[in-house]
Amino acid sequence: MRLSLAEGVALRCPDAEDARVEGPGRSLRLGPLAPGVRAVFESLADGGIHEGEVPAAAGSDTTLAWYWLDLAGDGGLLSWTVEERGNLLLTLTPASASFLRHRATFDATQPLQLSRFAHTRMAEGRAVLDCPTVHATAALHDRRVVSLLFDMARPTLLARLNQFNTGIESFTLRELVRLLAETGILVPNGLDVPASEETQTALKQWEPHDLLFHLRSRGWGHQTRAGATYRFRGELPNPPAIKPSVTVETVELYRPDLAALRSEDRSFTEVVEARRSLRGRGATPLTVRQLGELLYRAARVRDVRTTQDGEITDRPYPSAGAAYALELYPLVGECQGLAPGAYHYDPLGHRLEKLSGPTPEFHALLDEARAPVEPYERPEVLVVVAARVPRLAWKYETLAYSLVLQDTGALVQTLYLVSTALGLRPYALGRSDPDFFQRVAGVDGFGEASVGAFAVSGGDPPDPAP
Repeated sequence: MRLSLAEGVALRCPDAEDARVEGPGRSLRLGPLAPGVRAVFESLADGGIHEGEVPAAAGSDTTLAWYWLDLAGDGGLLSWTVEERGNLLLTLTPASASFLRHRATFDATQPLQLSRFAHTRMAEGRAVLDCPTVHATAALHDRRVVSLLFDMARPTLLARLNQFNTGIESFTLRELVRLLAETGILVPNGLDVPASEETQTALKQWEPHDLLFHLRSRGWGHQTRAGATYRFRGELPNPPAIKPSVTVETVELYRPDLAALRSEDRSFTEVVEARRSLRGRGATPLTVRQLGELLYRAARVRDVRTTQDGEITDRPYPSAGAAYALELYPLVGECQGLAPGAYHYDPLGHRLEKLSGPTPEFHALLDEARAPVEPYERPEVLVVVAARVPRLAWKYETLAYSLVLQDTGALVQTLYLVSTALGLRPYALGRSDPDFFQRVAGVDGFGEASVGAFAVSGGDPPDPAP
């Protein structure tokens, strides 16, 4: 097994007394290096050194060299490459400073299997094995390794693996399995990762896609570019701040008097404390005037400004970078003064754009939003929240979809508060079929994806403020 400095890591020796290994977000101060230790670390920086060559390179400083190698490895500063007769099989690289290799824990008599959190993907023309529980990624250089991972999908003893069924020589195979086991990519049967009982209990309740999304969307790992990188600037046009009109048939909506509301509306504290998810219908049906006031107070465009990258808007709810990538699609089942059907809300003109009348997919979405208790009523209006994801992804790398969900939460809370102030019966849905939405709205699901749904029906009018 060959050791080398991880990608982006360098050995820096400004003087004999202050050597250090540094990489993005992590470093290890070596101080004055013994000659043998210096020889080993210079080899690491110059293409790497095989584990078996460390004693010869370090000489009498071998024990000290392994001490510093262990610290550098656990600090996410080294990579490990398994080779066979000069052919690369796998290179494992720590992905964050939380990486830890549990040395001397490999037990060849214990069945091992691939962690349920492990997955493969393509990156820069090669297969990559990721496992977020161990904070490491592995580049797969040889198809035989992919075959081995397939075999390890179920608990397997090392003794059952051999050159005949893997194509890998026995010594190399043992080194490969040992590396994957000591890092937690291969785990004992029944475990998610070698860890404490408390950690095991927590991990058992995570689904693999949730954990991967959580870590990746938080800018996890040394190898992850994240944030406002503007990676498509100069390559793709920035999607517009306001979605172009989709139809010529429109319905102008009521605009409330904000000055009057400032003096007559319910207090903020009263509204916040009264906020509830209220399923079912109230005493009075929803009206188009109420729907117009709800959308005006929660989601209209209040201002448009021009920047070097195009226009941005200001609306009642917050949005990452003022991108405002969310679109609202009211699906109207029953609303006094408004014909049933699917609409798109134009937040700049404060009007509804008619998309279609009731269709089978339209009814399926409203049926999906039925109250879970008798009489299992459909909401009078279901507002599907969709995101023009490229609007955020143009600016934000790695974080875009996470920001979409945060924006959606902010919008939903704003809709809740305004609905409460209006005395309506609102509730948010945990799911809504994205395929049905695409057909109803006539959009491409990659350009505009449904990310939330908010049901609202008429209720009892609020008591006037004293």
